[in-house]
Amino acid sequence: MQQEAQRTALIIEDDPTFGEVMLSAVHQLFGGWHSVLVHSGAEATEWLESGAPAPSLALVDLGLPDVSGIDVIGQLRARFPEIPILVVSVISAERSVLAAIRAGARGYILKDESVGQIAEALEQALLGNYPISPALARYLFKLAGAAELTDGLANLTPKELELLRHLARGRTYAEAGQEMGVAISTVQTHIRNLYRKLDVHSQVQAVTKAQDRGLI
Repeated sequence: MQQEAQRTALIIEDDPTFGEVMLSAVHQLFGGWHSVLVHSGAEATEWLESGAPAPSLALVDLGLPDVSGIDVIGQLRARFPEIPILVVSVISAERSVLAAIRAGARGYILKDESVGQIAEALEQALLGNYPISPALARYLFKLAGAAELTDGLANLTPKELELLRHLARGRTYAEAGQEMGVAISTVQTHIRNLYRKLDVHSQVQAVTKAQDRGLI
């Protein structure tokens, strides 16, 4: 009988203690597994560019010391479109959950789960499911219930999103227009469209809602 080929799990985790937890969870998976543990976004990029074969699974911490774990997820998804990518993090903020999923994560597990629970989540991901820690389920159900609003937010244009980012940084309309290369009248038109699409009545409300939905 031919032996099953060994599969690779890429673990991106800067905390040594949690790194060992992730290694233990992977070792509980069925079949032959080899784990690669790196401690920063830079190390992950170096590994990706080394020509190593595609991993069968990736576990990513969001709180890396050099870059956002969200950016790492995006790099992984661009390079390996089909592999399961799971967030394993202490961060449970709604914005982070949504941003990770939009970047390409297919599961989100909190670090207070046991090794066995994390291993079970990894097995579910390998089966094509989307595991999520129970503590986060309430938010995702709330998000699903707000589908109509989310659809409206998805209609924001690139220029409207760019304007929101400028406003979030404290820019005035004139300063935002200058950086965007448009007249202030065009900025005002974008503002009116943003108010309508976001169903808000002030700049602060527009920025806050966009941030809450992980748009900026």
